[in-house]
Amino acid sequence: MATINVVRKRGNSIWAGRNKLAFDYWLLLATAALLVFGFLMVYSTTFDLGLRFKDNSIYYMTRQVGAMVLGSVVIIVLLQFDYHVLRYASVPLITVTSVLLIFLLFFGQADYGAVRALSQGSYQPSEVAKLATILYIAHWLHSKGDRIKRINYGLVPFSVITGGMFSLIVLQPALSTAILVALISFTLFFVAGAELKQVLVVGVVAGAVVLFLMVTLPHAAQRVNDYTAALRDPQQAGYQVKQALGALATGGLFGVGLGNSVQKFGGLPLAHTDGIFAIVGEELGLAGALLVVALLAFLTWRGFRIASRARDTYGFLLAVGVTVWIAYQALINIAVITAVIPFTGMPLPFLSYGGSSMLMTLIGVGILLSVSRDAALGRQQRRQVVDSGQ
Repeated sequence: MATINVVRKRGNSIWAGRNKLAFDYWLLLATAALLVFGFLMVYSTTFDLGLRFKDNSIYYMTRQVGAMVLGSVVIIVLLQFDYHVLRYASVPLITVTSVLLIFLLFFGQADYGAVRALSQGSYQPSEVAKLATILYIAHWLHSKGDRIKRINYGLVPFSVITGGMFSLIVLQPALSTAILVALISFTLFFVAGAELKQVLVVGVVAGAVVLFLMVTLPHAAQRVNDYTAALRDPQQAGYQVKQALGALATGGLFGVGLGNSVQKFGGLPLAHTDGIFAIVGEELGLAGALLVVALLAFLTWRGFRIASRARDTYGFLLAVGVTVWIAYQALINIAVITAVIPFTGMPLPFLSYGGSSMLMTLIGVGILLSVSRDAALGRQQRRQVVDSGQ
């Protein structure tokens, strides 16, 4: 009877409960360590830009700190509530995001050959789309339960939902971000218990669509051609790839020292955003780069651990979605910088400069902490029931 009462109270209240601090401290520490790395590297890669274009060496750093503070506030707010309240936000959020993505196609600001930002480049709806997709897909899969094994309840609506968001992002064009959103959705569909045949069908169709876009979109085709040329002859690699690899090679084992990078002064394009991992390798060496990778891997492990301990399917799907989002995005960025895959624009979570990316990633961390807090509270309640002998 005691257990039933606990579940009933949890289901009817949006409040997090009395113990709001019973969350995964290791996840929080890993996040804090990555943020410290990020702020050091953002300042190192932007002080010259700030002086040249804003007459303020900490201009970009200040904006990054602002995004971090706002994200931290959102984390604190999320921890005050049961994460199930996010179900009510999923439909409005993905609707507003879709409208903004459509609006972007007509009124967005062109930057580096793509229309991805609003409000003078300070807001990117595609960053919000990652979180919105996770919230909506997790809610949708949880509401369908085992019915997702049926084609009319599973494969067809999933394809429409994912395909619609994918198409809106591709039209910017931002193929790498669209692929990331599709990978996250595909992973959630798979772990939610979809039939293997459906997973294979989605995988084959999605792979064919991506390959078609890679050879038909001019910017994507050029990057693929540069990549294949580099495989045949490394001297034929694209300019950005050469500069990124040069930065990593210059760093050696322990780097040239924090702030002493040469590539960030114009040699490596977008050194403070997409190319920041190369600057980590140049200034902090292989040791610093491996430490960043280790922190990201540790955070991923904690995320999956939180998912495995979630008290229900919705919490499990939310935690898996946020974890694979951060893991996939980091993996793509590092693979690009090390020339494992064709060059594409993808920020490195927690390290790259960008307010939208920083804010959305921290909100994702807040969701993970909320799920972990709920799981910890559940374990405490079970121990109390056992100790009371009921």
